[in-house]
Amino acid sequence: MPILRKGAAELGVNVFAVAKSPVGEAYKLKPIRIGLYDQYGGLMPAGLIRWIFEQYEFPFEMVYPKTLDAGDLKNKFDVIVFTDGAYRRPGSASRGGGGLFANRIPDDVPEQYQPWLGTITADKTIPQIKKFVDSGGSVVTIGSSTNMGEILGVPVSNHLTEKGPDGKNRPLPAEKFYISGTLLKANIDNTQPLAFGMPSEVDVLYDNSPLYNLAPDAAQKHTTSVGWFPGHG
Repeated sequence: MPILRKGAAELGVNVFAVAKSPVGEAYKLKPIRIGLYDQYGGLMPAGLIRWIFEQYEFPFEMVYPKTLDAGDLKNKFDVIVFTDGAYRRPGSASRGGGGLFANRIPDDVPEQYQPWLGTITADKTIPQIKKFVDSGGSVVTIGSSTNMGEILGVPVSNHLTEKGPDGKNRPLPAEKFYISGTLLKANIDNTQPLAFGMPSEVDVLYDNSPLYNLAPDAAQKHTTSVGWFPGHG
């Protein structure tokens, strides 16, 4: 008990005692190897996620483009997190996917930082990420990086599009859809493991964020929505 009291006080968590082991369906938890993507010059969202990991004492390792390009990711990580700004699919309207220092000449960068150089590319990096997923690895994408979803086989499509004169979908222009820095209400399916402990309705900060439709065959591919906006279930 002294150890539990000390841990609860230091970490800000609640500890409850039960008379017997819980019954029913349960999930077996185990330590996981977390990779957090960043690149030379730094992505601000990656810094924010790094701070959260450090505050809650999640073990993690920073991952840079050259590590991704080298492959063999499943032997190094169980899950890799890509924040807003890490990737932008060519032709999409989302932000991010480069960075101020993305095109720095290696000789202009101190030697200790040269392994951090580069960006996520369609020809080298994405195939390695797909191999990681196909071999059982998990990928968490946030903001612009959710553009990886369709490439990795997730049955989704961009909701924020319209038909162009050629009959093809194109991103909605800002004149037709623009929401920057606004609080919106969203529904949450808290029966999903990703949302355990969440209320059924939350306030979220929407800042020109991506929005997706599930494909008609999403259920057959074991894909469901964990969160959605009212009227977009």
